[in-house]
Amino acid sequence: RKSLLLDPAAGDGHAFLGTALRETGDLAAARASLQRAIALLPPTAAVYVDLGITYLRAGDLDKALGQLEAGLNLPSPWVPVPDWDSATAALRPALAASAGRAAAHNVLGLLLGRQGAPSSEVTAAFREAIRLRPGFAEAHNNLGLVLIQSGDDPGGIAAFREAVRLENDYADAHANLGAALVPTDAEEAVRELEKAVALAPGSVKARFNLAAAYGARPPGGPAKDIEQLEKVIELDSTFARAHLALGKAFLRDGKVAEALKALQEATRLQPQSGEARYQLGLALARAGRKEEATSELHKGRDLVTADDRNKAATLDVLEGRAALTKGDLEHAEAKLRHAIQLRPDSFEAQSALGAVREKQGDLPGAFAAYRKAVELNPADSSSRESLERLGSARIQSGAPKDDPAKLAEFERYIRAGRFGEVEPLLAAYVTQERPRSSWGWYALGYSLFAQQKLGEAIQALAKSLQLDIKNAEAHKMLGRSLMIIGRFDAAQLEFEEAIRLKPDSAEMHYNLGKLFSIQDNWEPARKALEAAIRLDSSYVEALDALGFALEALGDDAGAVARYERAIALEGERQGRFAGAHVSLSAYYNRTGDPDQALEYARQALQIDPRSDPAWFQQAKAQERLGRLAEAVDSLNQAIALNPRASSHYYLLAGLYRRLGKPDESRRALDSFKRLQREANELEKMRREHRENAAAPSGGA
Repeated sequence: RKSLLLDPAAGDGHAFLGTALRETGDLAAARASLQRAIALLPPTAAVYVDLGITYLRAGDLDKALGQLEAGLNLPSPWVPVPDWDSATAALRPALAASAGRAAAHNVLGLLLGRQGAPSSEVTAAFREAIRLRPGFAEAHNNLGLVLIQSGDDPGGIAAFREAVRLENDYADAHANLGAALVPTDAEEAVRELEKAVALAPGSVKARFNLAAAYGARPPGGPAKDIEQLEKVIELDSTFARAHLALGKAFLRDGKVAEALKALQEATRLQPQSGEARYQLGLALARAGRKEEATSELHKGRDLVTADDRNKAATLDVLEGRAALTKGDLEHAEAKLRHAIQLRPDSFEAQSALGAVREKQGDLPGAFAAYRKAVELNPADSSSRESLERLGSARIQSGAPKDDPAKLAEFERYIRAGRFGEVEPLLAAYVTQERPRSSWGWYALGYSLFAQQKLGEAIQALAKSLQLDIKNAEAHKMLGRSLMIIGRFDAAQLEFEEAIRLKPDSAEMHYNLGKLFSIQDNWEPARKALEAAIRLDSSYVEALDALGFALEALGDDAGAVARYERAIALEGERQGRFAGAHVSLSAYYNRTGDPDQALEYARQALQIDPRSDPAWFQQAKAQERLGRLAEAVDSLNQAIALNPRASSHYYLLAGLYRRLGKPDESRRALDSFKRLQREANELEKMRREHRENAAAPSGGA
C-alpha cells in the first residue's frame, strides 16, 4: 500500500496487493485492486486468474468463469505463471454447489490441463461437460486435444469430427482435425486445414499445419509447402518453428542459400532449439562451411538430448501423479525421483513428491520436498500452503508438539533470508515457549550459521540433536559449522551420520567430499563426490568439486570433462553458479594457456560479477599476457570483494614491482604477510584444540 501511494500506476503492485487482500478475506478490496491491475498492465494471465479465484470465493461463478477463460485464452509463455492449482481448488466446490454447469466443467478441464493433472482427470471434466450438454462443440474439441496428447489418436480424431459436425464453421476444430490427420491421411488433412484457413485467414496455427500437410502430400507438396510457410512468417515473423520448417523445405529443394537464411533466423529466435541448430549444421555442411557446420551439429545434438531429457521428466511427473491418484505410492515415488534426477529444477516434481511422502507418513520428507518446490517456484501456492499446513512436519515422533502457526512464520523469515530478524524470535521460542523443540533449536542453529555466528550455531544444533538424534539436516549443519572452524574430525562424524540417515541425499555425500578436499585427502574426496553425482547427475557443484579432486590426483582429462559438464548443465538451466568456469580458468592458467584462462574467467564474471576467485584468475591470465595494468585492476576488484585472501596481495605485490611501483608493492606484501601470520596462528590454535581433544584424561 505504501508503494502504491508513491506510484499509483504500478500495475504489479495492485496485482500483488489484490492477491494479499484476497488471502486475508477482504474480497471486495481484492477485486478492486486486481481490476486496477488489469487496467494498468498489459494482458497478464496470472491477474485474470487471480481475479477469477476472488470471484469464486465470493460465490459469483459466472464472473469467475469469464475471468478464468480470459486468462486461459492468453498465449503462453505466462509470466508470472498463473496460480492454476488455487483456481482448480476454488472451482471444484463451486461446481458442487452449481450442478449442471457444462461451461464450468469445460473450464475445469482447461485448468486441470494447465495444472498438469493426469489426463484421466482432464478428460473426465470434458466428458462431464459433454454429458451435460451433448452439443457443446468446444468441449468436444478440448477433449480431442487431450486424447491426442495422451496417445489416443483415433479417439482424438473422433472428438474433432464431432466438434466440426456440431459447428461446421468452427475453425479451430477444423485446424485440429487437419493436424491430427497429417500423419495418416494428408489429402483429408489438406481439405480440413484449407477450410480452417478459409474460416480464419489470420490463424497462424492453421496455416502452419496446412504447410505441414502440403509437405506430407506426395504430388507437388514442397512448392505449396514453401508458399504457405512464407505466408505464416508474414503473419508472425517471430514464429521460430515456421522459419525452421521453411529452412528444411528449402534444403529439400536444394536451395542452400535460402535454407541458411531461414535456419539462421530460426536459431536467432530460438537459440535453445536443438533441431534448428542441427538443421543449420546440415545446411552449413551443404554450403561447404565445414568448421561452422561441425559446431552447430554438436550444439544441436546436445540440445536435442537435453530436450529429450526434459520431455522424459515431464512424462515421469504425469505418470507419478497418476500413480499417486491410484494409491500406488511406491511407483509414484520412483517416477518422481527419476523426474527430479532428469530435471532438478522441476518444481512440479518436487511438489508431487511432497504429496507422495505425506501419504507415506514421511512428514519430514514431505516438508523438504514442498520447501524445495517453493524455492524453485515462489508462485507455487499449493506447495506453499502444504508447507504452512505441515509447519511441524520436521518434528520426529515423540517430540513435544510445536506451534504450527509459529513454525510457518519462522519458515517465512528463513525463506526470505531474514536471519537476523528471525534469530531473536527463535531464541525466545526455544527458551520461553518450547525448550524441548528439536526443530526450534535446529532452525535457530541454521539462522545463526547463516550469520556466521558459528559458536552459537554449534551450541543450538547440538541441543537440537540431543532432543532428536535422527535429524539428518541438523547433523549436516553441525558438520558444516565444525568444518569452518577446523574441527575436521568432528565434522566428518556428523557428515557420515547424516549420510547414514539420508543415504539417498546427494548433498550429504557432497558435504563429505568437500570436507576431504579441504584436507587435501583427495581419494576419499573423489569417492564421496562420485557418490553424490551418482545420486544426482546434474549436481553442478559436485561436478566442479570432483573435477578439482581429479585434477589434484593428476587426471587432467577427467577434471576438464567434469568442469565442462558442469558448465554445460548450468548453461542449459541458465543458472548462476560460476565455480566450474573459475576452475577451468585456473586449470588453463596452470597449464600455460592464458587466452583460454582469460575467456573462462570472463564467462564466470558474466555469471557472477562478485566472484573474487574469477577476478583473481582473470588477473593471473592478464599477467601472463603482459597486460599488467589490467591485471592490477582485476586484483583490486578481487580484494574489494574479499580482503581476507592473502593470495590476492601476493600477486598484486609482484605486479606492482614489475610496474616500477615499490611503495605499492611493499604495502601489498605487508598485507600478504599479515594475513599469512594470522592464518598460521589460527591453524596452530586448531591443531592444539584437536590434540587436547584427543588426549586421554588423567585419573586421580
